[in-house]
Amino acid sequence: MPTPIPGIINSGPKTRCGGTKGVSAWILTRYSDVSAALRYDRLSAERITALTGLIGESGGESARQFERTFLKMMLFSDPPDHTRLRSLANKAFTPRVVEQIRSHIQGIVKGLLDGVQPDGDREPGKIDVITDLAYPLPAIVIAEMLGAEPKDRDQFKKWSDDLAAFLGNIRIVSETYESAMKSVAELIDYLRELVAQRRKEPKDDLISALVMAEDQGDSFTQEELFSMCVLLIFAGHETTTNLIGNGILALLNNPSELAKLRQNPSLIVPAIEEIIRYDGPVQTTTRTALEPLEIGGKQIAKGDRISLTLGAANRDPAQFPDPDRMDITRGENRHVGFGFGIHFCLGAALARMESQLAIGAMVERMPELRLESADLVWRDNPILRGVNSLPVAF
Repeated sequence: MPTPIPGIINSGPKTRCGGTKGVSAWILTRYSDVSAALRYDRLSAERITALTGLIGESGGESARQFERTFLKMMLFSDPPDHTRLRSLANKAFTPRVVEQIRSHIQGIVKGLLDGVQPDGDREPGKIDVITDLAYPLPAIVIAEMLGAEPKDRDQFKKWSDDLAAFLGNIRIVSETYESAMKSVAELIDYLRELVAQRRKEPKDDLISALVMAEDQGDSFTQEELFSMCVLLIFAGHETTTNLIGNGILALLNNPSELAKLRQNPSLIVPAIEEIIRYDGPVQTTTRTALEPLEIGGKQIAKGDRISLTLGAANRDPAQFPDPDRMDITRGENRHVGFGFGIHFCLGAALARMESQLAIGAMVERMPELRLESADLVWRDNPILRGVNSLPVAF
């Protein structure tokens, strides 16, 4: 007899969507269903095998290393492995580590915005939010936190982009696999040298803290350490870039909310939470049934994929009154933009801080901020939502 998931509403339709290349998934969209499924321990977060299974046979050590990297990644693991990895990561990626770099991030934001002030070399009062701020800021921050050289940040961007393309669109995994595999191999080669340096001479950076992280006599293996760094580079970069870009765009499309924030800068904290709810950078995540389940009266077989549509859950009128209206003073804003349960985003505090500082500074420093063009191109990625470019004038 299939097991009902606690917290799932046992009424109303749940949809099964036939996908590309034989991949299909059950789709959950209601807030109560999505939040319950995110916390349910019989739904597995491991979905790399399903992706690599679409590629076919591919030999070589690079291919094996690629799969091992993701199979050992905290984001795609289940207890007890996830419990152990998360405990070790928490030892290194602490609120203190994040908070102590606040003033430094403020300085990076200031420098980036200083660089786009009108001068003789550029058209006065124009900026591409993505190119000039939303991309370089998290790239600089995560590279510095991991102890990488500033000159390497564009290479970090390339590696991150290749991983985002592979992980974010199941329809084109066969087309994006080779570049993603090559980027993982290059990134691990880079990390191997960096980790060796930190083992000999630890510094006050995140990668040293990860190398030294220990819990009850346990520590990361070298492969687990590489996987954690790959995760931080990919997740800490792509999502924050999109959060800043989506946030500025949402404010420009909702001028009354932009005016509120300009009049009262202290609203930046709830404003970021509302941006994540209203148009978050991560729109969906996937789980796999570990046993036969019942969801809303539907029979889910062992091995079935279940798509948890975070973007839809964050617009559920049963949870958020008037959900399609942006309101930066919205109360009780318990969105699922960073997930729930054991997989709640490790870097949520850092993403919040970077976005608060970047968007807050733009609103403060750039009066009469306005879109240069409404003809925006969104990235071809159903999981990670963001625009390729966001030209604005001020």
